Amino acid sequence: MIHTIARYYNTTDRMTNLFRKITNQMIINCRTHINKTGASARMWDMDPTDLVERLEVCLKLNEAYQEQYRLTKDKLMTTPKGKQFDFSDQAIFGKFDLFCRRLIKLIDMFSTIHQFRALAAHKVDGMEGLTQEFTRIITSFRAKAHDLLAYDNNKFDRDYVEFNVRRNKKKRRKKL
Repeated sequence: MIHTIARYYNTTDRMTNLFRKITNQMIINCRTHINKTGASARMWDMDPTDLVERLEVCLKLNEAYQEQYRLTKDKLMTTPKGKQFDFSDQAIFGKFDLFCRRLIKLIDMFSTIHQFRALAAHKVDGMEGLTQEFTRIITSFRAKAHDLLAYDNNKFDRDYVEFNVRRNKKKRRKKL
């Protein structure tokens, strides 16, 4: 409706800018939903299951947002005489997609932490060394004090790859 009716928003640039602002606000709201205090360190102290659920809600929000955008765009295409959505999807959704890629990594990491904690709680013979090493890997990662939700920080991504390499190395040693 804004694109069709509002005189100010009748240009592609202005509508793209409006969508970009909406996307940025959605990311801010997701960050608040995930971690109400805003302190990244607090995320480490949260229940991993609850944290993963919060992260997944944000992924679903992005999916729903993009789905509604596409539905509206498709609906407008059925009326060729009206104004069309000819905006840059990358400009509108790029940051949210990047944010969601970070969330997927966090889901993987905190799910793994949850699994290892469950394994450690069962005190299976021969697993103490593995769980202790995993605890060292997590402690080392935590010491880097990343803002886990700062999706534009590449240092986290490099350290996440290192985390996975170290984690998988320990898994392979245990299997041998």
